[in-house]
Amino acid sequence: MIKPLEGPVPKPIGIAGATVLGDGQIVAIADVLELIDLAMGRIRRDASGKIWQMGSATAEPVVQKSEPTVLIVDDSITVRSLLSLTFEKSGYRVEEARDGKEAWEKLKSGLPCDIVFCDIEMPRMDGLELLSRMQKDPALTNLPIAMLTSRGADRHRQMAFNLGARGYFTKPYLEEQLLEAAGRMLQGEVVGNTVVAAG
Repeated sequence: MIKPLEGPVPKPIGIAGATVLGDGQIVAIADVLELIDLAMGRIRRDASGKIWQMGSATAEPVVQKSEPTVLIVDDSITVRSLLSLTFEKSGYRVEEARDGKEAWEKLKSGLPCDIVFCDIEMPRMDGLELLSRMQKDPALTNLPIAMLTSRGADRHRQMAFNLGARGYFTKPYLEEQLLEAAGRMLQGEVVGNTVVAAG
C-alpha cells in the first residue's frame, strides 16, 4: 500500500509517496511521469520549494520554418518557367522578373526575397547593372545574388564577383548542383567558381 507524503515539508519532485516493506523498512515510491516531466523541462521547483508546471510560454519555442523566396530574373519566359519549376518542387517560393529593371522595382517596393538568380544580358537593365545597384543599396547589399548566364568567359565571371555576386553559373545547368549552390549561398557562402553545366 502506497501512502502519500503529508506534512509541512514540500513533496520531493519525482516521489509519489512511500510504502512499508515486510521487514518494517520505509521505501520511497517514484513518480515516473513526474520524473519524465522534470527531465523534459516541463516542471521546475522555485526557491521556495513550490513546484511549477511549465506553460507553453516558457517552453522551448517551436521554430516555424518558412520556405525561402527566390527571385528569378531572366528575359526568357522559358528559362523563368524551368527555373521556377526547379525551385518550387524543392520547397522554395518563387518570384519572377523579366529584366533587371522589373527586378529592381520589385525589390525596392519591398518584395520579400532571400536569394536572386539573374541573367546577365537583358533589355532595359542587364544583370550586372542590377547587381551593382543592389550592392550600393544598404537594404539589399546582403541579399545573395547569383548570375545564371550563357556567358562563360572569365572576364564576365570576374566582373560579376567584383561587383559582389555570390555565385556564377553557366547555362545549361544541372538542377541538383544549382539547388545545392542555392542552399550554400543562403548560408553565406560564395559559390559557382566552377561551371555548373549539363553534359
